[in-house]
Formats: sequence, C-alpha cells, structure tokens
Amino acid sequence: MSGFALSRVCPAVLASVFALSLSNVALADQPQESPTAQDGPSRAEVLHQARRLLVDLPGQDPLAALTTDALLQAPVTESDTAAGPTLPTGDLDATSATPDLSPQMMALCDKVRRVLAAYYPKHQSARDNSPWEVMHAIIGYGVDTMIYQEGPGSEKINAIGYMCYNYPCRGQRMLFLNRGKIDAEKGVGVQGHGGQFLAILAQSHVQRDYPMRVQGKSFTIEDLIEREKESCLSGEELTFKLIALAHYLDSDATWISSTGQQWSIQRLIREELAQPVRGAACGGTHRLMGFSYALNRRDKQGKPIEGEFARARKFINDYHRYTFSLQNPDGSFSTAWFERRADEPSIDRRIKTSGHILEWITFSLPEEQLTDPRMVKAVDYLATIMLNNTSHTWEIGPLGHAVHAMALYDARVFKGVVPPANQPLADEHTTGSDREARR
Repeated sequence: MSGFALSRVCPAVLASVFALSLSNVALADQPQESPTAQDGPSRAEVLHQARRLLVDLPGQDPLAALTTDALLQAPVTESDTAAGPTLPTGDLDATSATPDLSPQMMALCDKVRRVLAAYYPKHQSARDNSPWEVMHAIIGYGVDTMIYQEGPGSEKINAIGYMCYNYPCRGQRMLFLNRGKIDAEKGVGVQGHGGQFLAILAQSHVQRDYPMRVQGKSFTIEDLIEREKESCLSGEELTFKLIALAHYLDSDATWISSTGQQWSIQRLIREELAQPVRGAACGGTHRLMGFSYALNRRDKQGKPIEGEFARARKFINDYHRYTFSLQNPDGSFSTAWFERRADEPSIDRRIKTSGHILEWITFSLPEEQLTDPRMVKAVDYLATIMLNNTSHTWEIGPLGHAVHAMALYDARVFKGVVPPANQPLADEHTTGSDREARR
C-alpha cells in the first residue's frame, strides 16, 4: 500500500483509501458464575454514483449496467453521503467529537488501522469461495467488500451486489424461490443459521429497497425481510433473525408468521433468553450480539427499556462482568468461550474466540468503558496477533469476525482521529509469518 499512510486519515475517508490503494496494496480475579436469563470526480464520488445507479435502476444487472471502473460500486447504506462508503459500524453511535487520546491510544489507533489495511486486499473469489465464506468477508468490511469475479487476479466486483443478484459462489447460490417468494438457502456452504444473510446485510447497513434478483424475478431487501418474519418458529434458533429484524423493523413492530402466531421483537428476545448461551453458535457470542443489537436499536429509537428489553439489558450487563472475569493476563479472552478461563496456545483458536468475543463486547459496551484498560489490552492483543501473522491461512469465519471487531473499535473509539504527521507510516510494520503473537 505504498503511497498511503492509513494512520494519517480519519475513518470518514478510510474506505476510500482502501479503494484507491487496492492495487498497491473492578472485577474479581476468579471467574464468576455464568449469568442466567432473567481529477474529475473523486474516486469516492464515483463509488457513490455507482452505488446509486444500482438503486435507481433496480431492474438492471449490476454486472452489465456499470462500467468496469464502476464495478467498485457498493450498495447505498443508510448512513451514506456523497463523501463515499463507510465501514460497517453495526448501528453504533460513534464518537462525534475528535477524542483527546493518550500516546498509548494513538499507537493503538495506528495498529487497528494497519490491521484493517493489511487484510482488506485479501479478496475472496466467486470461483473458489462459497456463499458462506463470502458472507464472512462481508461482515468485516461491509459494503466495501470486493471479490474476484472468477479466480484470484480476475476482475473485482462488489460482494453484496454480486450475492444479492444471486450469482454463484463456488457453484452455489444463496437465494431461491420458495412458492414464488424470495428465500435464502440454509446448509453447508450457504447460511449456517436462519436469517444469517439478512443479518449480514443489516450489519452492513444495506437499505431495505436495495434490489435483489432470483431466477429472473426482481425483489428487494424488503421481500427478504418479509420472508424472515413469516418463518419465525418457536423453539428454533432465532439469533440472526433477531439481529436482522431488530435492524429493519421498529422495535415495537408486530407481525403474524406463516403458522398464524403473533411475533414481535420482544418475543424474539424472550425466545432467545429461554435458550442457553453456552453451546450456542460460536460459543454463544452471536446470541449475545442479538440481544445487544436489539437494545442498541431500541435506544436509538428513544424508547423505554422495559419488558423483555429490560431482561436483555440485565443479562448483557451480567455477561460483560462475567466475560472480563475470564480474560487472560495477556488480554486475550478465554479459549473455552464462556465455559471457564482457558488459554490454549493455538493462534487459530485464539483468533476464533477472542475475535468473536471482542466483536460482541466492542459493539455492546457503553462508550465510557471502551477505553477501560482491560478493553485496550484485548484490542491490542488481537491486533498484534493479526499483524504478526498476515501470511497465515486463517479460517475465513473467525477472520471475518476478528476484522469486524477491529472495524467496530475503530468506528467507536477512533472516529475523527488523525494521527500526527511525524507518526510512522501505517504500512511500514514488520510481520512474522505464522508465529505466535508476543505475549
């Protein structure tokens, strides 16, 4: 990424830098008990115009409607302006004023942004990667995620646009027609959980009128929202439906499922609280994210935290305390998820557990706790192992969530930060190949 000092730009233009440089490339010491439920236009302008083309011409094939250069397009997000795309922030209220950071925090800001810059060019390909894998690239970089249209080195295309138009990834398609309605596949290589694709789109801020296409029929995100509402079933895992529907619906919305049952966001929370965290997907971090996402949306709508929302808030606050009680001295989180304190040496295990846990806790902690020494140590630890092992072949899912953790922390803590001009270039770090991070 010669020519760009990523540490010298603010997050508002971070994604534009990524696009332009693509070719250059107080708790007890002992664990507590687990809680229970109770020159011309700028490139940024080109990106924005290309995105808007997809929305203005919903009947057009995004691969045919745009010029080759405009294939850097991405869906218009709910927070977009003509300044260009933004990294996914999971609907967080990022700090509005430029924070006054200590030298330690400025160094951490630089490290986090080096991680984001180092992993962005590692594009997946439609030839080699499944829809599930592409989804996990999207969770890290949102609407700015690019994939190779064929194999590595081929033309790049926006990942969300590609998947929403149901083009194949490693021979599999995410979407299908279910009695004439749009639906998303579930199984190996596609969704691992009901509502997962819509949840990924939600966390990337893709607008509900964004076009989709299946077998020649035109739809929008709105149609997929309706399908996920209809398919709610009591007793099933509803984690990703909660994330998706909490994002796109009013927090007081109610609806009738295809089985005739009445549902609401509060009912989704109640159903999820009745199921365990331990043993759930990815150690239970996604279930915790569902509660946190619903609470975040409720807060943003200025509505009272009562009923199931109040139960969820207490549950999340308890889990914050419990999670830090399991934290290892080096800043990593337990490699046994929420079962007990554990410290396996495998960097693959560590990025999986610490990445998922840091992603959730960064999203859900109050702003004033994000610079707590325990959080700073956790962010520094994860950023360090990612920078020290950039040539390591990480599992795609854990890597996506670890990158998302970095993006969330950058958005919430470092928004508006422009490091001093005499700070070393962000891309001048040295990395060690496949070695353990310093502890």
